[in-house]
Amino acid sequence: MSPESSSKFPTASFSNQLPDRLNAELSLADRLGIKPLKVAEPGFDDTINEGTIKWAVTTENQLLVIPKFVGSQEISHTALTRGQPVLAAGEAEIVGSNGEYYLLEITNYSGHFIPTPDSLEIGREAFRRKGIDPTNAVVKYYGGS
Repeated sequence: MSPESSSKFPTASFSNQLPDRLNAELSLADRLGIKPLKVAEPGFDDTINEGTIKWAVTTENQLLVIPKFVGSQEISHTALTRGQPVLAAGEAEIVGSNGEYYLLEITNYSGHFIPTPDSLEIGREAFRRKGIDPTNAVVKYYGGS
């Protein structure tokens, strides 16, 4: 178990439910220059302050984010992991800069990975570990329990 993992959360992974779209989605993300970002990496502050982000926790417990939109183009969650399974995924609203961030809203919404509502706690904990406190964030759950 990695130092960032926790046995108190579900460990099931979620696979891409729309694999037939993967090549086109990755091609679009590549053309637009989309690269998954970790908290505080160059480009993170600009990405979070431009609008809604998509996030995922990889099977290696890495928290990655991308913008939801670039111009009018929606970027797929699969761009975060190049289509590989995730432990959790969703969307979020975050503001801040220079290491001081505020999580305003977090969801488990992903039409590709369709994560369960209980997996959202993995995402909340991943943001917490990176210094983004989810305590006061609006939490929206999608899907069955």
